[in-house]
Order: sequence, then structure tokens, then C-alpha cells
Amino acid sequence: MAQNRFKPAAEEEKPSEIQTRRRTKSAASPFFGSLNISAYYVFKNINFIFFMAFLGVIYIANSHYALKVIKEIKSIQSDLEKTSWESNSIKSDLMYESMQSRVLEKVGHMGLKTLSGKPKKIEIEKRKKNK
Repeated sequence: MAQNRFKPAAEEEKPSEIQTRRRTKSAASPFFGSLNISAYYVFKNINFIFFMAFLGVIYIANSHYALKVIKEIKSIQSDLEKTSWESNSIKSDLMYESMQSRVLEKVGHMGLKTLSGKPKKIEIEKRKKNK
């Protein structure tokens, strides 16, 4: 079996020409100098990044607006429900008060009585205009 040994400094291999080209090609861009390639792509696509950020802000604002509208709808529905209960209560009171027996109790002191026969129809003659 072979033994593990350290190589002396003189025997170490130098990077090949291909590896050197790759490093220099990706390390420097003609437009951005010493910036790395990922920064180059970020700056190249900055319009798209701003557009996506803008869409994100609109999405968040829309969700906040929707929650606000839902809260308003719930409060209006509860007000409507209370108003409906009040309306039904007043309607039932009105129906009770407009019964013939209740009306007679209220107007009896004025001398009004129930009708015993058919009601009479009063007709007014129309006058013709003379020119």
C-alpha cells in the first residue's frame, strides 16, 4: 500500500490555462469592472426587479383594502339587522294600534262610533268652463 506524503512546494501543480481564463472571464465584466457576475445580472434586470417590487406593494395594499372593506360590510350588516328588527317591531305596533277595537277606544271620547250600514259615496259635479 502507498503511503501519504506531502508534496514539496516546488512540485505543486500550477492552475491550467482553462481555469485561469474562467476566473478572469467571470471575475471582471467590461461594464462593471471588478463587480462579480451576479451583480451584473442584478443591474441588468433592475427594471424587472422594480416591477416585481411594485407588484408586491400593490398586492399588499389590495389585501389591506379588501380587509377594510370586509370590516365595513360586517358593520353595515349588523346595523341593517338592528334596523330590520326595529322596523318589524314598529310595524307590529302599528298593526296592533290600527285594529278597529283600538281605534274605537282612542276616538270614543270624540263621539265617533262604528259604521252600522254601508258607507255613502259623495259625488261632486264637475263645472264646465265657459270661454
